[in-house]
Amino acid sequence: MPTTTETSLREAFVRARRSRSLVDIETLPVPADLESALTVQADVSSDMGYAHLGWKVSITDGRGLVGLMPGPFLKPGDTYRSVPGAELRLEVELAIRLGRDMPRRPGKPYSRAELLEHCHSAFVGIEIIESRIADWTHVPFPLWLADAMGHGGYLIGQDVPFEVFDEVADLTCTVELDGDVLYDKPAYHANGDPLTPVLAWANRETESALGGLVAGQIITTGSLCGGVLAPNLGPVIARLDPLAAISFALA
Repeated sequence: MPTTTETSLREAFVRARRSRSLVDIETLPVPADLESALTVQADVSSDMGYAHLGWKVSITDGRGLVGLMPGPFLKPGDTYRSVPGAELRLEVELAIRLGRDMPRRPGKPYSRAELLEHCHSAFVGIEIIESRIADWTHVPFPLWLADAMGHGGYLIGQDVPFEVFDEVADLTCTVELDGDVLYDKPAYHANGDPLTPVLAWANRETESALGGLVAGQIITTGSLCGGVLAPNLGPVIARLDPLAAISFALA
């Protein structure tokens, strides 16, 4: 049975999503553990009627975790419409699209080569972080996980060869907002290999209420520039040189 905490969070996040509003962190209880946080994600997804179109992956304390990405999925030139007052951050990333299901395989972990064999394509993406929590500067991680790790939307850029995952150190990330350069540094992934958190989730020990990895889904592998704060709204140019330059807008 759902706990009082899980029920309260489910109701708060569903209400915030439906009304396009924010929730005061002081009114939110913290999930007891990561499993409870994932259950909240699954319950919110169910109530909202989300299709499981994509995932963001992460590793915490050596464990693979996911945040559901139900969209909106944008293309270059589109405008992302944010909730009034929300803090936005931008993450330049590499992502994959699965071409085959990857059912959980206890006792027989997938290798990196097998993961790539299950992929249809790879591409440059931009994740827009927009939490339902009004002030998430010091949010406890289980609460952050319950809110799908702050996922707001995702922009799908151009396809790139799979070899790019071996060449991250040769790339440069630049984020420009309304003519101001907010970030311009070499690409860096917290896990070294961007595919590491994907494998950590694919090889999880237990099944998840969120479900598994299915052909056609998008998996974004984590930021190559941290979370770049957008101090205002306006036109954005995000580059992962020399692979792509992507223009869109925040509104």
